[in-house]
Amino acid sequence: MNIRRIIKEEIKRPSEKAYKQALKDVHTLIPILSHRKLRDGDLTHDSETIIRLNKEILEKVKEGDDHVLDELWELSSSMVIKNAINIITFYTK
Repeated sequence: MNIRRIIKEEIKRPSEKAYKQALKDVHTLIPILSHRKLRDGDLTHDSETIIRLNKEILEKVKEGDDHVLDELWELSSSMVIKNAINIITFYTK
């Protein structure tokens, strides 16, 4: 691989600090998505299930799961959150 190309890709890649901030920014949407999954999946609505779903969704966000990030995008009404989702997507790909 060309060294210039590697350097160019690293310059474009968001920093770890930007990635961590993006995770904090989207964190507010995770409970909303959890409740949507509870409703759609006909799951028991208790604190244990909600906590488990929140953790599962957060892990999928950290992995850059396209389906979860797309769902968060649809829930987002803020350009800050949408930018955070873009950062996570770019950082994890």
